[in-house]
Amino acid sequence: MALPVELSEDEQKELLTKYVQENFVDEGMVADVAIHRDHPDNPHAHVMLTNRPFNPDGTWGLKSKRENILDENGNKTYTGNSRFPRSRKVWLVDWDKKEKINQWRHNWAASVNQALEQKNIPDRISEKSFVEQGIADTPMQHEGINSKRHERKAFNQQVKNYRKAKASYKNKQEKVINRGHLDSLSKHLSFNEKRVVKELSHELKTYISLENLDDKRRMLFNWKNSTLIKHAVGEDVTKQLLTINQQESSLKKADELLNKVVDRTTKKLYPELNFEQTTQAERRELIKETDSEQTVFKGSELNERLMNIRDDLLTQQLLTFTKRPYVGWKLLMQQEKEVKIELKSTLMIHDDSLESLEHVDQGLLEKYSPTEQQKITRAVKDLRTIMAVKQVIQTQYQEVLRRSFPNGNFNELPMIKQEQAYTAVMYYDPVLKPCQAETIEQWQANPPQVFSPQEHQQGLAYLSGQLSLDQLENHHLQRVLKHDGTKQLFFGECKADPTIKNSQIEKIQMQLKEQQAKDDQYRKANMGHYQPLNYKPVSPDYYLKTAFSDAIMTVLYARDEDYQRQKQERGLKETEWEMTKKQRQHQTRNRHEDGGMHL
Repeated sequence: MALPVELSEDEQKELLTKYVQENFVDEGMVADVAIHRDHPDNPHAHVMLTNRPFNPDGTWGLKSKRENILDENGNKTYTGNSRFPRSRKVWLVDWDKKEKINQWRHNWAASVNQALEQKNIPDRISEKSFVEQGIADTPMQHEGINSKRHERKAFNQQVKNYRKAKASYKNKQEKVINRGHLDSLSKHLSFNEKRVVKELSHELKTYISLENLDDKRRMLFNWKNSTLIKHAVGEDVTKQLLTINQQESSLKKADELLNKVVDRTTKKLYPELNFEQTTQAERRELIKETDSEQTVFKGSELNERLMNIRDDLLTQQLLTFTKRPYVGWKLLMQQEKEVKIELKSTLMIHDDSLESLEHVDQGLLEKYSPTEQQKITRAVKDLRTIMAVKQVIQTQYQEVLRRSFPNGNFNELPMIKQEQAYTAVMYYDPVLKPCQAETIEQWQANPPQVFSPQEHQQGLAYLSGQLSLDQLENHHLQRVLKHDGTKQLFFGECKADPTIKNSQIEKIQMQLKEQQAKDDQYRKANMGHYQPLNYKPVSPDYYLKTAFSDAIMTVLYARDEDYQRQKQERGLKETEWEMTKKQRQHQTRNRHEDGGMHL
């Protein structure tokens, strides 16, 4: 039995003793327990059991007994002329049954998970196979010491090679997807992305860094179970890794630990790398790929890997604003407002205004002092950068909405309404095919179930920290759980699943809410203009009716002649209904007065 490395040796012993007592000894078994700690990464126990029970006084009990076979009247039955009654063997214990083994395995998983939960550690184990859990992975086999061990060892090596190839493909695919995403946006943008990233203000760079808080936490979560990482960082940092989730550590401390792990691992695995010529973000991505592929890159492969990482990080910085576009939009609007106020106060010194900068004369700035000129130049650069990033967000919204609603007029749609429609489309129409008005009405009347019950459980397991994102086979589910808005729609769909208790969902929602509050507090402390955006729990039908109200539908189908004609016909019917309202009321009143219809 594998003992959880997250617990201390005393805690492991206490957990094991309690489990053995409740599951074996209390049932009449004698248990001989041996704990092995030959390898620090693999503490485990061997439990030998008697399959004959003991009586409370220490004497041997019975495993089975003979029972007479009776007829319908309760009389003994016989075979032929035999004078011995028919009988059968009845087992008094079921300890050699497969079902009992499965029960013990389940009870051990439950005991370990309870211990981890009590210490606020998100890790969970399961007695179920990968297939039963819906995890897309191939399990390795226990090699053992018998004659088949060489075959099992060869099989395990094949699994390792497969996982390595799969991780390598995934790392490359992520870069291709990021580049393709930015390229699709760039068709509608008119700026140099490298220059924009270079000129980002300190606050916007901080925003980009802090938007990856969850990714950093997941990285620590994955690395604490990595033998490669633990051997590289040493015992002291390994202990910190194992306990980071159970401590009430600040996000700052978690970030510092991540940087320490990255730097130590880089120096240990890549001593030839010029440390000062790489950034923290580059080293972090390098170690992430090193661990996922279980490969230390050498020579030209290392240089090529770093070059690809640098290009991808540049892309990621701009795409960060599309992860939570409305939050980014609010931050940019507030920053733009502050920059303009400061710029106006500088320009007013010489009776100039913002309009003066639109047609700059060659000598306009000569009357300003060098310090004032520097302020103006910096402010103009900031405004230009803010405008470029706002353009990225607008393009993200409108390109998604345009594909789903090709006849829409999105310039008339407030940004908050674009966010609502965008969220609904990303959840219910991920392939972005054109949506007919009838489809929206069907969604509102009966919200479609996007995911299966098994995928509901997998998504909840990810949100509670029990699974990594890579273990979710459905890529659409992965995307949904990364976005706060679609995440709430997922919760709403889970609440309609009869196989899931509401208490399970509400517990996860509470945990996420508390974590979000901490994250937002940390962001606010580091960014004066940051304004948190909290998505409230909402049922899918209510959300769809709000996101696609009549006013919004008019904008989304502004150039759709069929929709506009149908809308006009509905409007005429409603007008006619209102115009005849008094006549109907008069007829009803007369009917009540006369006991019949008044003609």
